[in-house]
Amino acid sequence: MANIIGPAFNVTGINYNEVSVRDATEAFVSDIFAKILNSAQGDELFKEDKLIPESNAEKWIKEWINVEYANLLTQKSLKPLVNQIVKSFPPER
Repeated sequence: MANIIGPAFNVTGINYNEVSVRDATEAFVSDIFAKILNSAQGDELFKEDKLIPESNAEKWIKEWINVEYANLLTQKSLKPLVNQIVKSFPPER
């Protein structure tokens, strides 16, 4: 199966009956952490006093980098969390 992790994946053309609980859980955890990272960057503690304001392209690239980082974080470091969530679902049939 293709890697569909992350909130930026294309939802058209996905057969949801073929998506495993693990893939959906990884996408869910990744999406949460990407939102946390994006939210943190918008916090006053992380903003710098800039002479030139951030452009929309810079903001978009930072958000995209956060999505990719969250994907890697989920796949590498958050396996225990993903496993715990997967265990809470009934067995796949």
